[in-house]
Amino acid sequence: MRNLNRIFAALIVFISTGFVMSLPSCRNEPTHMPSPGEKVIVKQSGGAAALIKECTRKSFVTDKADYIVEGPVEKVESQWNETRTRIYTYTDLKIDNYVKGTPFASNELQIVTPGGTVGEITEWAEDQPIFHEGKKVRIYFEWYNGEWRIVCATLGVEEISMN
Repeated sequence: MRNLNRIFAALIVFISTGFVMSLPSCRNEPTHMPSPGEKVIVKQSGGAAALIKECTRKSFVTDKADYIVEGPVEKVESQWNETRTRIYTYTDLKIDNYVKGTPFASNELQIVTPGGTVGEITEWAEDQPIFHEGKKVRIYFEWYNGEWRIVCATLGVEEISMN
């Protein structure tokens, strides 16, 4: 029983230390800003965890976003990963307008989403935004855990009219 208590106490210390050490990364502070000419890569993992109740409030999505940008979708292409175990869709966007956030050196944005169609094989991933070439969109994204991510999955993307 004494050994079990020691193991339990060590586990608590380990978990607590890991939590405390990870706290600084919880702040949305970008540590990598793209250099001139470098595309901004925004990844989207989606899933139920991304669609919390607060995501239905536009003010929450707007406040949470570090950047809100608008522009036309220039290219959408799905490809296999290197091991041919997953399909990802790569969407290129030209940023025409910064609604929130300091402009990047390049106005090119690439959004990487799991799922897509390659040949006759389609992989579907829940809660992923679907983009169409030629449509103008507004994207809400944030710096999270070392990379750019769309806020609230599909609720962080809006199709807007072309003016």
